[in-house]
Amino acid sequence: MNASTPLICFALVASNLFAETKATFDWPQWQGPDRTAISAETGLLKEWPDGGPPLKWRIDKLGGGYGAPAVARGRIYGISRRGENEVAWALSEADGKELWATTIGTPPEGGMQQGIEGPGCTPTVDGDRMYVLGYGGDLACLTIADGKVVWKRSMTKDFGGHLPTWRYNESPLIDGDKLICTPGGNDATLIALKKLTGEVIWKSVLPGHTDDSKGPEVMATIPALVALDKNSDKEISEAEIDGSPAVLAGLDKNADGKLEESELRGGEAGGGGGGNDRRNRRRGGGLMQSLKLYVGLNADKNGTIDEAEIASAPAALRTLDKNGDKKLVEDEVGQAFQDPKRSGAGYASAIAIDVEGVRQYVQFTAHSLVGVAASDGRLLWRFDKPANRMGINCSSPIYSDGTVFAASAYGTGGGLAKLSKEGDTGFRAEEVWSSKQMENHHGGMVVVDGCLYGANGGNGGGYLICLDFKTGNILWNENDGDKRRAKKGSLAMADNRIYYRTEEGVVLLIEPNRERYVERGRFEQPDRTSKPAWSHPVIANGKLYIRDQDLLLCYDVKAQR
Repeated sequence: MNASTPLICFALVASNLFAETKATFDWPQWQGPDRTAISAETGLLKEWPDGGPPLKWRIDKLGGGYGAPAVARGRIYGISRRGENEVAWALSEADGKELWATTIGTPPEGGMQQGIEGPGCTPTVDGDRMYVLGYGGDLACLTIADGKVVWKRSMTKDFGGHLPTWRYNESPLIDGDKLICTPGGNDATLIALKKLTGEVIWKSVLPGHTDDSKGPEVMATIPALVALDKNSDKEISEAEIDGSPAVLAGLDKNADGKLEESELRGGEAGGGGGGNDRRNRRRGGGLMQSLKLYVGLNADKNGTIDEAEIASAPAALRTLDKNGDKKLVEDEVGQAFQDPKRSGAGYASAIAIDVEGVRQYVQFTAHSLVGVAASDGRLLWRFDKPANRMGINCSSPIYSDGTVFAASAYGTGGGLAKLSKEGDTGFRAEEVWSSKQMENHHGGMVVVDGCLYGANGGNGGGYLICLDFKTGNILWNENDGDKRRAKKGSLAMADNRIYYRTEEGVVLLIEPNRERYVERGRFEQPDRTSKPAWSHPVIANGKLYIRDQDLLLCYDVKAQR
């Protein structure tokens, strides 16, 4: 044996050891490692057997909620509502056994009933800590070892945030030593905190994202108010106020002597929906509890306005005349919402990007897609095209090759903007294209090989669609009458396969293809609840996780060697 033999043997042993070391493909935050909803993992099943991949384990009693889990360092993290508490929890990645659970707050009161079952946040795991935002605005930092609370802040009490109608559903962003989230208040639309202590680094106040931005256009979006404004001058005069009982009675389409929310909301004005009864009912919901005019009229709080209450309409309207000029203008009507502090926060989660050497955070707020400087929160650019009038902007933005894309539902669709420096301190967001063929509600989107995949549809349902990312041209559409195999849902991607979960609970495996829809498997989730399947699928370390409120299912999607 020569002198080099031991070195060669050691090298061979080391090589074998490293070859056998398993790579880790965690999913430590919302939409995966890079917030693109795409994992770098390989070696997964390319096609599923009949009935879907094998179920490895399942666990229930998680508590209510829509948030997808985070997977990191051998554990699964999430947040739920359990009775009168909001609870963050950790499970074993091996078998789903609960390791710890910590109360971080109490469920919020008020708001829409949709989503009241529990929070929609996905925890963000960073080092030995995790960060979670409850749907009432409780922001907490916990140790991942035992769930001990390190620090806690309140979006509403500490930063003047306004609770969104469907409550907070954001997943905090960790970038370096900063935590980024969106209180949506007058003094802090976005904030950056020190992730280790919760101390404020900066507050960003965005023009047009505060209370006074919501008064205009209210009169044009609620058909009951359109009907009152007889001469269409965007004012309700004293004569029109006096005539309000007859006008309101005329909205009683089913002639039962009272007004339901759907009748107040109904019609075509402001995208009211028209012929889809289910959509109208859902859009109408909450109007009577959100606009003081109708709260005041509905004296017995039974959810309808009867004949006696219709007769009292002039008095209720006159209470809105704040400047005493005997007429109502849009600002007065707009400020008549029961909570006049409409949140500047949407329901999306921010991403971090670098453009021409400038680090910035991109967020889809209630009013606009914006980019702010990571250094100080200064507004760099805004792009309004993808934002809907309802303030219900849910899907996280996408960044690719100097462009940003965002989309929302409610008749709006999506838009792509090119970012470029403008002057010494600003940026310009120039529209490249916009399309109503990507009304992505809250299921998210992915970009693969120049193709944009996502569900196109709002409350009335929809289907998976594929667009050319650079041009917006439709490549294929599952809404075509002879197809309709992939209904509206959420998605994530790994190993050149899209994992797609419909709101009805069907889970699909789809091969990306710019020419046509290619399905490689599907299965029905067992023990479906009656709630929409809104939790996004998660792929981590050869496993597919599907959450349905109290239940978490873990499927083995690793290809057999």
